[in-house]
This record gives sequence, C-alpha cells and structure tokens, in this order.
Amino acid sequence: MKPTTPLVMIADDDTDVTVLLARHIEGWGYSTVIANDKRTLLALLSNYKPTLLLLDLRFGTTDGLELLPQLLQLAPDLMVALLTAHGSIDTAVAAMKLGAYDFLTKPPDLNRLKVSIKHAVEKQAMNRRIQELEEYVQTAPTGIKLLGDSPAMQQVVGLIRSVAQTDASVLILGESGTGKELVAKSVHELSRRASGPFVPINMAALPRDLAESLLFGHEKGAFTGADKSQAGSCELADNGTLFLDEIGEMDVVLQAKILRFLQERTVQRVGSPKRVQVDVRVIAATNRNLLERVREGQFREDLYYRLNVVPIRVPPLRQRKEDIPQLAARFLQRAALSYGRVDLHFRQETLTAMSSYDWPGNVRQLENLVERMAILSPTGEVGPDMLQEEVLSEKLDVKRPPSNAHVEFAEPVEPCVNTSSQFEFTLPSPSGKDGMRLVDQVEKQAIEEALRQTRGNVRDAASMIGLSQATIYRKIKRYDIDLDIFSGDSKIVGVS
Repeated sequence: MKPTTPLVMIADDDTDVTVLLARHIEGWGYSTVIANDKRTLLALLSNYKPTLLLLDLRFGTTDGLELLPQLLQLAPDLMVALLTAHGSIDTAVAAMKLGAYDFLTKPPDLNRLKVSIKHAVEKQAMNRRIQELEEYVQTAPTGIKLLGDSPAMQQVVGLIRSVAQTDASVLILGESGTGKELVAKSVHELSRRASGPFVPINMAALPRDLAESLLFGHEKGAFTGADKSQAGSCELADNGTLFLDEIGEMDVVLQAKILRFLQERTVQRVGSPKRVQVDVRVIAATNRNLLERVREGQFREDLYYRLNVVPIRVPPLRQRKEDIPQLAARFLQRAALSYGRVDLHFRQETLTAMSSYDWPGNVRQLENLVERMAILSPTGEVGPDMLQEEVLSEKLDVKRPPSNAHVEFAEPVEPCVNTSSQFEFTLPSPSGKDGMRLVDQVEKQAIEEALRQTRGNVRDAASMIGLSQATIYRKIKRYDIDLDIFSGDSKIVGVS
C-alpha cells in the first residue's frame, strides 16, 4: 500500500540508527521505509518514489558516493541526503557535485534534519506544480491558439476552421490588442500549409525606403549597402502563409506592388529582371476601417476586394467578458512559470472586478496587467488591491468606437517593472502608507529609483523600467514626485 504522506526512505546498515531516525521522522508526520542493504534499497526504489532518501555514506560494503550517480541515473528526480559520521568539507563538496540534495553528519542534528525534509517536501511539491503548469500552458486544441468559450469567440473559431481548408485570402478585422495575429496563426496551422513557413510582417513598421526590398528582396549591388542578395518576405513565405499586419498603414505606391503580387503570385527582386513564381497564401489584418480609407483615397479599392475574400472580425474583450476569467488564469499561469511564482492564484473578488472592466486595450492590456500583478504580488493570492486604479473605478475617460469601427485605442497598460532593469527596490509593507495601495507604492518606488540612477533623465528612466515617456510623466504627476531632487546640477532631459 502506497503511503498517503510524504515518504522518507532511510538506507543505512546500522539498524539502531534507522529505527531511531524512523521514530523521529514519523513523529513529524511523514512515512518511512527502511533499507539495510543495497539490494533492498534498489527493490524499494522500484516500488516507491520517496520525497527524500537518507543514504549512509558507508552503506555496508557500498560507498555512498559511488552509489549516488547510479541511483540518480535510475531516478533523475530523486533527492538524496548523504549521512556520514566522518564529515568533511571536501566530501560534502564532492557529494553536491554528484547531485546530492543535502549532506548531514551522524548523528544528525534533529532540527537540521527536520528542516531538510521540510524543504525536500516543498521542492517536490513545487516541481510537481511546475510540471502541471507547463502541461496546462502547452495544452491547447490543435491549431487553435485562441482562448474563450463565449459565443462571439466560438463564431470566430468556426470561421477559422472553415477558411483554413481553402487558400482564400483572409482579412482579419479587430481593435488593437484583440489577437489578430493569433487568428492568422490558427488559420495557417489548420491549413495544408501548416508544415510551411508562417511569415509575419508589420506594414506600419516598414521603413519607406526599404519596404520594397524587405517585401520582395533584392540582388547584390541593387542599392548602396546591398552587399549580398536577399530574399524578401513574399519569397520566404513560399509554400506557406504571408501575414500582412496593419495593412491599412501601407503606402499607396506599395499597395500597387502588393496588388500585382496577389494577382500574379510572382516576385521580382529589386535589381533583378527575373520574376519568380511562388505559392503563398496571404492573410492581412487591420484595426482601421478600410472602406473609409478607400473613400478617403488612402487605400486602393481593388486591393481591398482582393484581400477581403473572407473577412473575420475579432470581437473586443468588452463584448466577451465571460472569457476574462479563463484568459486571466492562463496569463497568470504563464507568468507564474516565467517568474518562478508557482503559488500564484486569483481571489474571486479580483476576477469579478476584472470581468466588470471594459478593457480598452483588449486582451493585450489584460495580459500585461496580469504579468504586472504576478511580478508585484507580495503573496501567492492575487487580490483586488493589485489591480490598477482604473480597473477598480471603471472611470477611464476613453471614447469607445462604434462596434463596426476598427481604430486604435488608448495606450495599453504596461508592466511597471522591467525585470531586466539594472536596479533593485524592496517591497513596502502591505499595510500601505499615506493611503497608497501596495501596487502604487511599489510603482512609485521603482520610478524614483530609475530617476535616481539616471539623474532625473525622464527618457532614460522610462526606458529602464519599460514605460513610455508620456506614461512616466503622468505617473510623476500622480505620485507628486519632485524631479529636482534627482537632477542635481544636470538638465532634466525631456522637460519643457
């Protein structure tokens, strides 16, 4: 019968020692099993998975240091604490290098032994939790990268499944942050092109003078700096999918070249007279109203109809609030893995408050806020006090667009702490001071530390902690931070 409490296995040929240790360990609430020789030990390990193995360094005729690698090869996750009556620093170092979890002298100090077992139990539980989280995060329906059981999202999923079986061009419409690229990836991964490349390119980020080269490629010497031939995104996507994001921002001249590519499915590199045939499926996305852009003369009508063979509208988060708890839980699990906070979980009041908010930055805003909460939460239980003020008050001054419009919204919430920043701060007391919530205290402290290190340079401070310069200024005003005390005699960059 398998034990129901954490199991400690004791491997020692001295029966007086094993009995005494077992009595103490069981008194602490753990199960024990004893092996007095190597054969018994190996037999027990084939039937049991102990939380901790206490192994005598001189185990009968067997050297514990020689046995340790064999045991870890049989059971890589096994935690072994070596026991010895002749301890030395060299022996302890050798044991640790071989993979020992701990090294204890005989007779062991009972308090030390109790702490060692407790830590082994906690580590085993954490390893199990990490494995569960990894399986949870990686588990998803085949090809579908979207989360949500709401009717609005199920309609999107249905469209994805239908259009994926064809090579029709798809136009994905939706506000910023709704997950348009995830929709495009899902279409690709459910299509016959799934084994081919998925090549995304942000049309709004293309430098005007290099856009044609980046899309269609160039030959060596085609222009200054072209020291070698280079294939463009359209050619790299051969036998796969080309995803043109932010298509509404494309330059009108470039639109004509894209239209020709869609009509002929051929690529002509800059500086080359040859045209190369490619087999590419094109998916485009925009948060703009393209028909309005057509009426304004900013977007070609023939290109619009060429792209808009199958439109897929991704609903904003405020129109599928029932999906918020599921999304928030997935984002928290992912952040927990990233930051080693496997104990994280939401209080119900937190999820209720999040489900009542409209999320103008959509899923991206929700994901950023959850990551921020995972970083700053002082305990494993993420309470509503970790939410930002606008989420709790529901008083954001945001003009919401009509449901059929696709426009950029206000800047999404950004995590206030960039974990790669080269500065430290300490978590203040959860009780708060001056009426400030814990999350605000931490944010203010992080901003002040960044300003201190940059001598009041707001632009550099913003870069250091991962916020925009405009956001930093708003928070400096909100927290009544005096820039003069950080600047010294130097000029504060960016202050007008």
